[in-house]
Amino acid sequence: MSENRSKLHRLERLMKVQGQKRLLEEWRLGHLRKERDEIDRSDTELLASLGTDSQLHGLFVEAKVRNLRRNDAARRTNLAHQSETEKKIQSARRSEKGVEKIRDEARRSTVVEDEARELQVGVDGFLARKRTSFE
Repeated sequence: MSENRSKLHRLERLMKVQGQKRLLEEWRLGHLRKERDEIDRSDTELLASLGTDSQLHGLFVEAKVRNLRRNDAARRTNLAHQSETEKKIQSARRSEKGVEKIRDEARRSTVVEDEARELQVGVDGFLARKRTSFE
């Protein structure tokens, strides 16, 4: 196996790994967005339950406020994680593009090497036939 083929094979494997890393981060981002939607839904339910039409309204206000504060802290943490994950995805995409360019160059180089080898074999065959015809 030529050096270019070996390099191309390694770059193909690297592209596959980079793609898997990116997909993992995209899955993580989707999970964080779903988690954020659940926090928002919980807030909406808590705010809707703060109505004064119940006689037990005053008994649960403090607990609901604590839950709203907890949700707010969870939302801030979630947003920070989303931001961090988006940066990781962008970084993975940049890395993928860089490896993709190098891989394409290696692929072109391999094609040129193969064509040169085929041409050499053809020329050698032609010369061998000519040599035998002169003898």
